[in-house]
Amino acid sequence: MFQNVEKFFLGTFAGIEQKFLKNLIESACEQGYTKFIDPCCESLATSYLAVQAGFKTSQVEASDISLFSGILGYAITGKSLKDFEIRAKGFSGEELLDPATAMYAWKYLSLVKNADKDYYYNYLIDLETQRECHIQNIDEQLQKIKSVLNGISYRVLDIWEHVEEVLDDEHAIVVINPPTGKAAIEKYYDMSGYMSWKAPVYRPFNSKTGLTELMEKTRDAKCLVICYETSKPSATVASPFFARYGVSMGMNGYLTSNRPDEAVRLTKGKTIARPAERDLLPLNCNVFPIDSTIDENSKLEICAIEQVSAQYYRKLWTHNFTGLPCLCNFAFFIDDRIAGVFGYDKSSIKTGAFGSFLSNTIFLMYCMTVPHKFYRLNRLGTMLAQNVEVIDSFCTDLEKVKIKAIKTVQMTRYPEAKEMRGIMKLTERKPDKYFGYRLTYLSDLKERSLRQTLLEWLRKEKTWQKERQKNLK
Repeated sequence: MFQNVEKFFLGTFAGIEQKFLKNLIESACEQGYTKFIDPCCESLATSYLAVQAGFKTSQVEASDISLFSGILGYAITGKSLKDFEIRAKGFSGEELLDPATAMYAWKYLSLVKNADKDYYYNYLIDLETQRECHIQNIDEQLQKIKSVLNGISYRVLDIWEHVEEVLDDEHAIVVINPPTGKAAIEKYYDMSGYMSWKAPVYRPFNSKTGLTELMEKTRDAKCLVICYETSKPSATVASPFFARYGVSMGMNGYLTSNRPDEAVRLTKGKTIARPAERDLLPLNCNVFPIDSTIDENSKLEICAIEQVSAQYYRKLWTHNFTGLPCLCNFAFFIDDRIAGVFGYDKSSIKTGAFGSFLSNTIFLMYCMTVPHKFYRLNRLGTMLAQNVEVIDSFCTDLEKVKIKAIKTVQMTRYPEAKEMRGIMKLTERKPDKYFGYRLTYLSDLKERSLRQTLLEWLRKEKTWQKERQKNLK
């Protein structure tokens, strides 16, 4: 579940935001702030930043209202989970007093509602078959986290109550990453009846008015408040002093404050340049519906597209997209509706003296597809990317002769990427401290038409769906 402490503490903030916040918090610590408040702390990522920036653990106060955060907070502070009165299907009350087992149960049962989706199904199978191994791993990671944050204060407490407590504390800095999505807490932590606990009473954070109410409440507060929000340009609730472009389609990430001038002073004048938005251009076509049927009579087409269009769909279909631009981009269509995009990097075709080739492999940079209820469209996209006729369409004559194989890399928590099984061969597996594994896959180029590709993919999908149905029974 948790590969390492650093990955666990990534939280919602991107790397650039973490670096910026750490510098600000470090400066606040140096200039007399003696209390760090982390309401709605989730995985304690911001508390971790505060400790790394110089605050003593005894100066850090964290709180949240979710079971996940409660288990984590109580494990770190050495409190018993007995008061939580946790109940979970398939687990005894005694087992659930152990934080590692309780956290394992939370993760496992939170995935059950999505067991009909391939990714979650495979995740569940792994958790189930390796249960003791996962619990042991969680316990080891909890002990490591405790060694970093031992001494902090943690309470199961509503964000509004915690903020109210520190409004008049001039020595407190409050960093808030509020749940701004519609019913965000309720949806994210919905256990579909498989797990329950003695949840606290709290006031829901209204997705439309919550940020406005929060900043109004803290406008004249003696404490310094830093708040994260995502917004359209020029539509933030309070004055921003930091921005990150493109956290999602048309939305930027901002840090705002009740005293933005002081926040800027604490950063010692270091501000982040805000990149100008680049135009993204969707194609003049519809997107393939999430529940449409594909059969032998479906029309499959492929064409080269511009980078701006490829980036549009990559952002559309990828959460918190940060992928690099790609020069050789393609889209594939099913019955005249776009179903996916993929792109190549030709720089992997290395040349030596006198133009001789040191590598006969082209690199598949990405393959992203529209989500679908029944089909693994990413496998179809990868199979299309293997085809000689596609690669030949943008390569020079010399490159056409030399290129014999295609390679790609998958970053995953598992030692194998199931989506590549039967399509490409795993040639290298390396541990990665953030994602778990860096997997390199390789295959020969394929001499097949679009129709042959479609029929081969459909055959594999039908076999997979039959096996999946057997396993679900």
